Amino acid sequence: MCLSSVYVIKSDNDKELLVKNIAGVTTHEDGKIVLTNLMGVPTTVYGQIVTVNLMDNYIYIRTRE
Repeated sequence: MCLSSVYVIKSDNDKELLVKNIAGVTTHEDGKIVLTNLMGVPTTVYGQIVTVNLMDNYIYIRTRE
C-alpha cells in the first residue's frame, strides 16, 4: 500500500508537513482539495497541487493565502 505525506509550500519555498498517511486526494473546481488518510479522516484545504511524486510518496500543495 502506498501512502503519501502532504507538504504545504510556503512563500519562501520552504515546505511544511500538513498531513501523513494520505490514501486519497480529491480536487474540486473551486480549489478545494480533500486529503483522506488511511483511517478515512478527511482534511480539507484550498489551493492547488504543485507536485505529486508517487515513487517517494509525497505531495506538494500551495494553499490560498
